[in-house]
Amino acid sequence: MEVELISYHQDLDTEKRLELTTNLINQSRADLIMFCGYTIADKSDLKKLSNNIENEVSTVLFEVDYMEESKFLELNHCLYIIQNGVIHNLFTNQFFATSDEIEGNESLCERFINELETRRRFKVKRRNCLVFQCGEINIIKNLQKEGNIPVFRLQKRKDLEERFNNLLDNTDIILNPIHTPMGNQGKMEKRREYFSANNRFYFSASQNGTITRNDSEYEISMESSCLQYAFYNGNAIEESDYESTEEYQKRTYKL
Repeated sequence: MEVELISYHQDLDTEKRLELTTNLINQSRADLIMFCGYTIADKSDLKKLSNNIENEVSTVLFEVDYMEESKFLELNHCLYIIQNGVIHNLFTNQFFATSDEIEGNESLCERFINELETRRRFKVKRRNCLVFQCGEINIIKNLQKEGNIPVFRLQKRKDLEERFNNLLDNTDIILNPIHTPMGNQGKMEKRREYFSANNRFYFSASQNGTITRNDSEYEISMESSCLQYAFYNGNAIEESDYESTEEYQKRTYKL
């Protein structure tokens, strides 16, 4: 099985994003393609993409930044997949971004786990995929006094932790499209190891952007390895092919 991760330069305009997305999909024969967050802009671009898909081989995970279905339903960061050349709405969007939003929030946590169970799963080559959008991996926290070991954030809700662990136990590939790189990569590294444990794969792809470390800001370039990560069974894995331009970065992995 072949997996491609694609990251964009954060300053690309919407027209260029749509053009690149269309071309990169149609040129690929990978089994699974995952784009970073902010893949394309809106419903208009989604329709244009749908009309120009020629690749009927790859399963593609991508994000539409903004969808306005009615004055009562305006959504950000909406997930879609392409299978057999057809775009399918997963009818899901990002639930939270930061640890502060989910910390102690039992109602949001329960809604999120229900979303994972019902709308964030699909199969590629008989492998079960599960999607976390960007900062939703903050459902996990690091215990700093115990070597930053990752644990389920709401420890008091053992029922929710059991449901979450059951999801992981029945997942082969975790996909984590990201908008801009997260800070504190030491903690993120531990979480990547956690999500990829027990013979799972973990893949993430981010745009380039600015992250904060120790109250200082760092700009991440297109050449940075911080844009994309691939782990298996707790360890980083190497790509089989790598391509980088001023506009995008692409890594290919053979599973």
